[in-house]
Order: sequence, then C-alpha cells, then structure tokens
Amino acid sequence: MSDLGNTLFWLRLVQLVLAIPLLAIVGQGIVHFLARAFGQDPKVNFFYRLLEVVGSPVTRLARFIAPKFVADRHLPLVALSLLAVGYVWTMIAIANACIGAGLPVAQCLQAN
Repeated sequence: MSDLGNTLFWLRLVQLVLAIPLLAIVGQGIVHFLARAFGQDPKVNFFYRLLEVVGSPVTRLARFIAPKFVADRHLPLVALSLLAVGYVWTMIAIANACIGAGLPVAQCLQAN
C-alpha cells in the first residue's frame, strides 16, 4: 500500500503543478473578456497582468513547441490545450493506479 501511496502522492503533485497555470490562463481569459466588455484595455488591468505572469512559463514553453506559423496571440490557447491534456492524462493515471491496486477510485482517493 505504501507504493500506491507514493504513486498517488507524485501524481497528485503533478496534477497540482498543472492546475495552477491552467487556472491562471483560464482566469486570464475571463479577465480579458470582462475588461473588453467594460471598455478597458486588458494589458493595464492588474489581475490580468498577474495571471499573465503565472501562466507565462507555460506560454513560453508553448512558443517553443508550437510551429512558427502559430501567432503569438494564440499561444495562451496552445498552452491551455497542453495543460488540459496533461491534467486529464494525470487523472487517468491516478485512476489506473487505484484500479491496479484493486481499489475503487473513490475509495482509493479517500484512503490516501
């Protein structure tokens, strides 16, 4: 059971590391939409810039991965897609680890 506990710990840690910039980029999109709706430039909004700083490492990684014909303004969408795929992949890995140990997923996550 200790091996399952360690596996779940590391998978949850990866999930947390993916969730922080994922939610920051989603929040950045929401603030962008609200700022435009109220006639403000999003670049001068404090919260937009704060969320941009949190999501910028993943956005830079997306620039490195994406082909050169992808415009820079679309890079947050590429980063969001990469993070979402990674998050779902981690969720599936957690479920597989629980099922591999012979436990239902809900019981496995409550016990550990």
